[in-house]
Amino acid sequence: MKALFALLVVVLLTGCGSLTLALKSVQRFYADLPKAKDVTLFSINKDNVSRLKTSAPAEALPPPPATHLTESISTPPATSTVAPTPPPDSGSFATFNVLKVGSQGDAVLALEKRLAELRYDVGAVDGYYDQQMWQGVVAFQKYARLKRTGTYTLKTQVALLKAVIPSGEHPEMGLPRIEINLTRQVLLFFDKQGLNRVIAVSTGSNRKYCEISKKSGERICGVARTPRGKFRIQWRISGWRESDLGKLYNPLYFNGGFAIHGSPLVPADNVSHGCVRISIATSQWLYENIKDGTPVIVFD
Repeated sequence: MKALFALLVVVLLTGCGSLTLALKSVQRFYADLPKAKDVTLFSINKDNVSRLKTSAPAEALPPPPATHLTESISTPPATSTVAPTPPPDSGSFATFNVLKVGSQGDAVLALEKRLAELRYDVGAVDGYYDQQMWQGVVAFQKYARLKRTGTYTLKTQVALLKAVIPSGEHPEMGLPRIEINLTRQVLLFFDKQGLNRVIAVSTGSNRKYCEISKKSGERICGVARTPRGKFRIQWRISGWRESDLGKLYNPLYFNGGFAIHGSPLVPADNVSHGCVRISIATSQWLYENIKDGTPVIVFD
């Protein structure tokens, strides 16, 4: 109950978001986090992936380790379209818990390395499944069109085995650039070398709203829609900024009052008034590494 109360307080500080929708997202967040349970998994390679699809229960070892990308790295190696080779099938069996927030150990470390290898923003690669790691897993699930639980399940493991580094959908925009995919609810940042990282976002809910301005006290109504189109990062504010609809952290404005900004609450669904929410930790990195004038394309 204390954690739920803390999340409700956070909702009140969150900008570009509907209180009602955010509360529903909080409820769904807790509902979707499955209880820890033991799952027996076996190592997967190309020879037995087909068997995995037709037999049950399927079993697999945790993903292979990787050595690339922590939160402090700004320029990873150039984008590759080839999936890293998983470790050979040793035929050995292992039992471990489904991984979720609070899990820790070698299995979590291996998962962090694999996601980081694919450019998903998991924060520090330290073997601890924290909230930033949850964001990284959700980002992968969003991109892979899986159920957005933030929990490392068997379906996520199978998809991760076959995954390759995302290539983006608008190479005509050149480098660097930011792609915001509203359908998948992810942001892809490409630096001068290629894809740097994939970030989970929460954008406009596309619903009507009427709320009281946090600044003027006046009633404000509109449609919570993130603008589609081609833009550029126009200006920015360091730290917290009080807007009519709440507080924004390190906002990077790309179209008038619409910004990519940090928020204490970035659920798996799109619940904002139109801004592009990212985690506080990610917004700190993005603010320091995205330059004004960087092209931004927002699309469904």
